[in-house]
Amino acid sequence: MPAPAAPPSHDRRPRRKGRLRRMLARRLAWLLLAGGLTALVTLLTLTQPMPRFDRMLQDNASAEMRQPPSQEIVIVAIDEQSIAAIGRWPWRRALHAELLRRIAADNPRCIGLDLLLTEADLDHPGDDEVLATGIADSGCVVLPMALQSRGTQQPSELLPLPALAQAAAAIGHAHLSLDEDGVVRSVYLREGFAGRGWPHFALALQQAAQAYAGGPPPTGPAPRAMTGKPSGPWERSGHEAIVFTAGSAGTPPFKTVSYIDVLRGQVPPGTFRGRYVLVGATAAGLGDLYATATPHPTGLMPGVEIFASVLQALLHGRQVVVASPTQDLAYNLVPMAVALLGLLWLRPLAVVALICALLAVRLGLHNARPWIGIQFTPASGFLGLLLVYPLWSLMRLTAALRYLRWGTEQLNEALDGLPVAGPPKLEGDFLDRQMTATSAAGLRMRDLHRFVRDGIDQMADATLVLDLGGHVFIANLAAARHWNTTPQRLVGRDAHELLADLRWRTTGAPMLTRGALRSSERQPILGEGEDALGRILLLRCVPFFDARNRHAGWMSALVDITAMRQAQSQRDEALRFISHDIREPSASILTAVELARTRPEVLGGAALLQRIERHAQTGLELADGFVNLARAEAQPFHAEVLDVASLLQQAIDNAWAHAHKKQVQVRFSSTHEEAYCIADRSLLTRAFTNVLSNALKYSPTGAELDCSVRARENFWAIAVRDHGPGIPPALQSQLFQPFHRLHRETHPEVHGVGLGLLLVRTAVQRHGGTIEIDSAADAGCTVTLVLPRPSAADMEALGHPPHHKE
Repeated sequence: MPAPAAPPSHDRRPRRKGRLRRMLARRLAWLLLAGGLTALVTLLTLTQPMPRFDRMLQDNASAEMRQPPSQEIVIVAIDEQSIAAIGRWPWRRALHAELLRRIAADNPRCIGLDLLLTEADLDHPGDDEVLATGIADSGCVVLPMALQSRGTQQPSELLPLPALAQAAAAIGHAHLSLDEDGVVRSVYLREGFAGRGWPHFALALQQAAQAYAGGPPPTGPAPRAMTGKPSGPWERSGHEAIVFTAGSAGTPPFKTVSYIDVLRGQVPPGTFRGRYVLVGATAAGLGDLYATATPHPTGLMPGVEIFASVLQALLHGRQVVVASPTQDLAYNLVPMAVALLGLLWLRPLAVVALICALLAVRLGLHNARPWIGIQFTPASGFLGLLLVYPLWSLMRLTAALRYLRWGTEQLNEALDGLPVAGPPKLEGDFLDRQMTATSAAGLRMRDLHRFVRDGIDQMADATLVLDLGGHVFIANLAAARHWNTTPQRLVGRDAHELLADLRWRTTGAPMLTRGALRSSERQPILGEGEDALGRILLLRCVPFFDARNRHAGWMSALVDITAMRQAQSQRDEALRFISHDIREPSASILTAVELARTRPEVLGGAALLQRIERHAQTGLELADGFVNLARAEAQPFHAEVLDVASLLQQAIDNAWAHAHKKQVQVRFSSTHEEAYCIADRSLLTRAFTNVLSNALKYSPTGAELDCSVRARENFWAIAVRDHGPGIPPALQSQLFQPFHRLHRETHPEVHGVGLGLLLVRTAVQRHGGTIEIDSAADAGCTVTLVLPRPSAADMEALGHPPHHKE
């Protein structure tokens, strides 16, 4: 058989032409893609027709601008607590003056009073002068102003009252820039009519503080030189993005104290010293709340907190200005140009990796806005980068399809007359992309499952997800703490057994009867119950359904409201005291007066006065006892090193008149010359006085009263022993019930209101101690206050060197 002839050399030319044609087509496609994307991104950057996408990228959680929590700024909040205590808004300006006086007494750096005070107080004319004096006396106080625009009228400035403006150190505009979606993201550092630009409130506060410390004066119009009516357009400059301050877990970004707490003097000394103080509204009903791109516990952020973030950014130089068109073009075009060049020399996988790296670099630059100081409009640049590879792939696939079609036609011509094979199967392309999309969807589902699981785990309430039979298949960390176990050990447990001890508070019946979750009724179980440990729990057990609306299980949550119910009980007790106990002496006085008026022969003269005096004394004792108990529970604890032996001796000396009247001899003994303890002087003095007074009341005439101070291991035992009627052990549990006196019937001549020992126990517990009762019927009573002995380190921490004389 002869050997086959070699192919002629001209057969290679179509291949070379095909390669050249493909190379030219590739370069032309690249030029078209590069030119089209460059024109598109340039147009989008300059015209910015996609503000919503820019805002979405700027507001994304991974691109948020945050500042660390600041200790330089304190917010005095006009909150719900203050409104509940003072009354509905607006308040008297004399209160603001008193607030400024109390803040200024702590030597703050400067005070920003974020309240528009543009009209005189007609109801209290003198308050404006009082507030002006308070502003002037406070040294550095900045007030806000605003622009007023009514319909077609000429805009005007809303300035503080002249007296207030002249007393202020500076005035700044209190405007926030609202975007088209109603979200606050930026401010203008200077606004005003032509030639009369006002600095922003935060900037004015910073400049006023610098001027108060000897620096240059504020740049805005001087409050004492504001004359004439401004005119012209309202101009704005210094447009900057707000770098919000982020709080740490469970804490607000700025130290915040309540307005009413400052007025009451319940703020610790040094809270405002050397800090900027912003006074403003945070209560929802006052309307000074704004939507921001930063998550906030209440959904909306108070304006005063936004001003605090602006002030902190100014103080630390973390200002972010809006990029110029040239900067935006460079930011959006340069990464896209690099990606386009990569298409010419890199493989597809490397091109994808390059684009991802460029996206990461852009995200890094975007996240570094507080450090770079520029905020770009990134949507067009991201769009251009995201379109590079899809458009290039589409163009290359189209070219490949044309080439395959042309090759098929050439093959068909060469094989004309032969059976035509079926169209080629394109394996890999669409299937691989579908597999990738499916993999991405699966990953998103796993992420969603992890998100839901973590969200349930971090819920504050004990939460169980149950199957149709009531068995646990998800338990969060709070549920594990509630049942003192681990979430894994709760899985599979029957909810009927877990909640078997929970009973309705109203009827005492079980809240979850056996089999209740397996019934076909699927009725939610909602209500309050009490478990075997005495905890008051709010149970919410509701069914949930799947996508086909079929019952899939139960969601059960337990909320521990024990503390809330105890607080309500204390409130009810106080109301009962006010409505009944404290009214009873007054009612008795009125009855006596009416009896003396209608029947003077029965009650009159000295008897009437004696009865009125007795009832008035009872009312006074009730009021004093209630007030003293409230103070013992709530007043700040002022720790100092005290000698309890000396303090007890002083209490004995103060009770001399009472003891002398009853001819009771009080004896004192102590195992130590000095018995030091870390205590609050007023609380402990009141406790000693009450114990001694109680013992003297029930001591027989001519009896003896023994007072002693003894040392125990790490404790001091202060004992007061009387020889009175004593207390049977069965009744000793009633000693600390408010308004309850055990000897009311047996010793009616002994006056009291039943709050003395309750106050003693409260005071001792606040000192970390305990109270002991040793008594029996007709055998006297010994009351022992056990207080902890301080260590040497505790003594030195309070500036008192330890030295005990044995």
